Amino acid sequence: MKLQEQISAGQLSVVFFIFLTGSSIINIPQPLIMFARNGSWVSLLISCSISLICLSCILYMHNKFPDLTFIEYSRVTVGNWLTFLLAIPFISFQIHMTSGIVLDIGLFMTTTMMRETPLYVFNTLIFLLIYVTVRMGIEVIARMFVFLTAMVMVYVFIILILASLKYVPSYLVPVMPYGIKPVLLGAYFSFGFPYVEIFLFSMLLPFAVKKQNKRLTRGLFIALVLNGLCLVTVTLCTLMTYGPIAADRRFSMFQIARTIELYDIIQRIESLIGISLIVASYMKATIVLFVLNLTFTHLLKLQDDRLLILPLTAICCFLTFNTYARGEAYWANIISVIHPLWGTFGYMVPVLLVMIVYLIKSKWKNSIAASK
Repeated sequence: MKLQEQISAGQLSVVFFIFLTGSSIINIPQPLIMFARNGSWVSLLISCSISLICLSCILYMHNKFPDLTFIEYSRVTVGNWLTFLLAIPFISFQIHMTSGIVLDIGLFMTTTMMRETPLYVFNTLIFLLIYVTVRMGIEVIARMFVFLTAMVMVYVFIILILASLKYVPSYLVPVMPYGIKPVLLGAYFSFGFPYVEIFLFSMLLPFAVKKQNKRLTRGLFIALVLNGLCLVTVTLCTLMTYGPIAADRRFSMFQIARTIELYDIIQRIESLIGISLIVASYMKATIVLFVLNLTFTHLLKLQDDRLLILPLTAICCFLTFNTYARGEAYWANIISVIHPLWGTFGYMVPVLLVMIVYLIKSKWKNSIAASK
């Protein structure tokens, strides 16, 4: 996990893509359709467009500090004390994300595929796997995730194609039956999950090979656009499959897979997509835990960059049990209401604040140099 480790621009772009797509491809459609109805795909286009601006901000700061992570260039820009203050919401949201992603995996398994198995079994096993993966380092993670991402996306699109016989395009109209307000609410929700989370990559960009900066910029923008297209496609397919009851279909990709039945030969393949979606969520949780450990390592200036992986994994694991004990309604409220706001203040505000301070300082230095 040392910064001497490097990955190619293409590998980081794939990691970026699966980070945005991982848990969102199964969790986004149902609550988004509940908020925006048939205009949910418009909400995604709005939030994805805003995220392009956010990505530009991250890349701008990376170009100014190519060898530094967010914590490091924040310390250079605003000093130690402000960096510690900004790191509090930054770290808190990372812990929330890690535990939340794994909790979603457990809830998915216990409500769809293995209902008699206790949730703690899935959560504990997933966290053990995440712990081992994070210890391997970013190079191993990037190489492994390229293959797993390809597998997941192939399975997803096979499911969408096989389910096309069930699509009813007339379910897509009217686009905005209740006006623009539900669409804007959906845009707010979808920006908070997953697009505000791209600010997490301000910690990972220094791992990219320095000679591939142009390829990195192009690759990240392509990955972001492809993610938007994937989420729009899955949302449209959910609407065309279930129409008015789409907002009630939790884990929509899994529900779409359950409708597939061709000539008594191809049927009951929802387990295949279920495994793929679990793998995608596991990859996203691994990335977040890796960044969480990296954040603490740079914030506390630790020499051993693997020292905190185990305790951080244990904290996130116990947090999933605590959250689940409060009930699924409590968790649903956090995801739909608190999560977008928390992400904005935890990720976007600290990074943008540091960027604004840097721009003000640069302008001030330039004005002094010009006056001389």
